[in-house]
Amino acid sequence: MSELKVMNEFVVSAARYFLPALLLLCNTMYAQRDSSAMSVRPDYYIDDEQKRIDLLDGFADSKTETGDSANNVLANRTYFTLIDSLQTLVNNGKFDDQRKKIFRENIYLHLRKVNRNNYYNAKRFDYLFRFIRDELLAIENGKLLALLCSNIGQSFKTFGLVKNEPDAEAFLIYACHYRPDLVFRNYELYYNKNYALRVLEEGCKTAPVNMKKYFNAGNGIYETLKGSNDTVVKLILQIRQKHTLKSNAYTLINDIVAGKLSIDNANTVGENSRKYLERMLSIRALANPLGVQSLDAELEIYSLKFVRLLNDLHNDKDEVRFASIENFSAAELYTLMVYSEEEIFTSTFNGLFNRMMVKLGPVSGFEFLENVGNNRFRTFIKMAAGFGKLGQFLQSMTAHHQQRMMINFASGLEKYNDLSQAVQVADAFGSITDTLVLKILRSTIKIEYLKMKSAKNERGAAIYGLLSNLFVERSVKNDDWFTSVSTQYALPDFAKINHNKLVNRDSVSRWLIYFYDDEDGEASFSSFTKTFADTGWSIIDSGIYVIVQSKTGWPVRIYANKNKNEYDGQEALEKLFADNNWEPNVMVHRGHSYYAFKTIEKIKDNTQVFILGSCGGYHSISTVIEQSPEVSIVSSKQIGTMFVNNPMLKLMGNSIRKGNNLDWPLLWTELGASVKSNTKAYERYLDYIPPHKNLGAIFIKTYNRMMESR
Repeated sequence: MSELKVMNEFVVSAARYFLPALLLLCNTMYAQRDSSAMSVRPDYYIDDEQKRIDLLDGFADSKTETGDSANNVLANRTYFTLIDSLQTLVNNGKFDDQRKKIFRENIYLHLRKVNRNNYYNAKRFDYLFRFIRDELLAIENGKLLALLCSNIGQSFKTFGLVKNEPDAEAFLIYACHYRPDLVFRNYELYYNKNYALRVLEEGCKTAPVNMKKYFNAGNGIYETLKGSNDTVVKLILQIRQKHTLKSNAYTLINDIVAGKLSIDNANTVGENSRKYLERMLSIRALANPLGVQSLDAELEIYSLKFVRLLNDLHNDKDEVRFASIENFSAAELYTLMVYSEEEIFTSTFNGLFNRMMVKLGPVSGFEFLENVGNNRFRTFIKMAAGFGKLGQFLQSMTAHHQQRMMINFASGLEKYNDLSQAVQVADAFGSITDTLVLKILRSTIKIEYLKMKSAKNERGAAIYGLLSNLFVERSVKNDDWFTSVSTQYALPDFAKINHNKLVNRDSVSRWLIYFYDDEDGEASFSSFTKTFADTGWSIIDSGIYVIVQSKTGWPVRIYANKNKNEYDGQEALEKLFADNNWEPNVMVHRGHSYYAFKTIEKIKDNTQVFILGSCGGYHSISTVIEQSPEVSIVSSKQIGTMFVNNPMLKLMGNSIRKGNNLDWPLLWTELGASVKSNTKAYERYLDYIPPHKNLGAIFIKTYNRMMESR
């Protein structure tokens, strides 16, 4: 090759490499000129960020090339059109100069997060900046608080934009009742505001057990709370002074404040499992008790402890299996059921339900629910319907009370911060066959929808409009009203995932599987590797993790830590992905349900499939979707098993390496056929919920899409 040709290629290559940096430097020098010049916009630094993003694909052409035509449209709309509209909204809005400065700086800071490694993930930033747009409009129209409360997780991601607004304090106090963990975790966002102490006081009274994690000398939250004059907070701090952080007295703060227990007595009660459970139940039955978030968390821990024991004894006679709870009251038995939804076996639920009904005696089911403060009553009705016990429970009350209970069940859903209560109604509907009950539900949903429309409550109308689809699905005839409304709120089809969404920009499909070091981990990991031990796949052992990779077709690489390397294996894989700027297309949780939150927290917003291989994973769908709005979820309503999980992973892997879309109905039929010869595995397979049948996930994702496009 001639020297001239080599030199030309070098110049072209160098220019392509250094040009983006050179242009960025020029832009910066331009921006630093005299700011008093008429030609410099007050938000010039946002324009500069747009220019920087424009150059991320190597070309200054006001376009973004992501490798996918549809995604290009979204990226261009997000980084250019949407940001321009935000600038216009700020510049032309009725905001004072200080506000405008804060808004611009926050838009700029979020734009700085767009880089060469993530700019193609336009969906993430589109959602972020549209939420900022909604915040700016809400500030102008005096509706900021309602918007922030409608999406607590997203509001914390953009809290810097609104932390100086009058509604910021009210939002944080509201969040204390639903997501106190986020309020405490994001303390640095508002530590210097005049409302910081008031917010922490509310959080302390709502979730004292969560708060005590910060009770260490020098911790900012702890030091701030020590300056509080609130009586309840002072008592909580006294518990810290008199007893260890392990004390259960924090959970019983309601009775300490009411004078029913001293701090020392509360600590003693908390050391006796049965007395502690009884005391928590008596407090939880009250309206708005202190420490309600901590009460719910503790009741779940205690309930699961008993239910897991009952599950483990499922092969024993009932007198042996249920011996530990024979002396439990009806309220205690009810609590075990509604707080163990994720793991309770059908036979365990039936045994507890039957004993609860006996313990009720002459008390009707309606009165009983009132006696327990209607705590988680929608969960109970949904579970009773799913396990075929709702009819028996309804028979324990009058026809009038039956009607009132079902009306209560299906109404008021718009009042909740999240969609969990609406999902409970949707889930229960699929199991209800009683024509009278269905008639009550139909009437209630229609009335509530009309009320929401009349009140111009867009969120409430969407909830009841989506629920109206349930009646059309069940072929309710001669009701044009339901047909008309359901058309406006149609549920889209989530039956397929296009192949291009299942591979990264380098055409590789990467998966992350998390195994945990529990009693099932060794067998589960061994079964997983054996599943892929054939000619189409190879397995590379990297010491603390393995890489399963396809030999032919599209490259599929499945990274899984070894079960005995839960911590170092997972950490090494996460570092590997971070160092290479990879995001997993598929994520899998393989461990008990009490580990599930650890895996869920690691989901990336570009993850397309999330498989909850643990027991009762179905009940975590809302948390999963919060992490990744478009994710498809596979989960079980009952027991997760490797005899279903592994064949499913193999079918998915083969489909992707062959270049096919993931067709869930087809894959699910093939999965059923592959496990049918194993009777026990097939029974477990029937409890799994594929993405196209996951009514709760479909409901949530459809609702989110509707709210985004409004």
